[in-house]
Amino acid sequence: MFLHKNKLSSATHIEREFLFSNDSKVMYSLLNEIISFIKIHFPSEIYEDKISNCKQALIELLTNAVKHSNTNTSSISVIIEDQKIELVKLDKGRPFYLEHYTDWPPISWPLSKQYIGEKIKIYNDDFSLLHAVIQNENRIAFELEEFPIESVNLDTNLMEHYGLMILTKVSDQFYYVRDSSSNTNIFHVTINI
Repeated sequence: MFLHKNKLSSATHIEREFLFSNDSKVMYSLLNEIISFIKIHFPSEIYEDKISNCKQALIELLTNAVKHSNTNTSSISVIIEDQKIELVKLDKGRPFYLEHYTDWPPISWPLSKQYIGEKIKIYNDDFSLLHAVIQNENRIAFELEEFPIESVNLDTNLMEHYGLMILTKVSDQFYYVRDSSSNTNIFHVTINI
């Protein structure tokens, strides 16, 4: 059951796909369109924190498409079911990679089975530490460890994978899948209601 304009209505699965031209000039209007769609089913006055999390995740997914996908289009699907919102970005561009990372073998898809279960430290600052966890040959999940605010250093620089940290922080689950057979990248964010 989902709220629609402050009234409960029955719905087991609501899904909509939004196409994105991977152009920063249209990011803001697409972001507003997607958030408006979510607000129809989860009014912002009741679910303000969850809608804020969706907005932050969408900003990072759209930015990722512009900066890293190396392709002309992406799609963002919004799936609402079972008291959760799923945001799924698909593109057929460059696979996920770890820029400036030297403590682990280079990522090549599909991933070597010998690394399944491994944790790779991919981002860290005074606030948090982000790991990529190899779940299978085609999937990496992300885990965040947060540090006490007392350990903040004002000289900290934000590294390239800061957006992944934000996605992990605002979601209940965040993972990446590389479908090598279709050359598709899938970034999947789940926010529980």
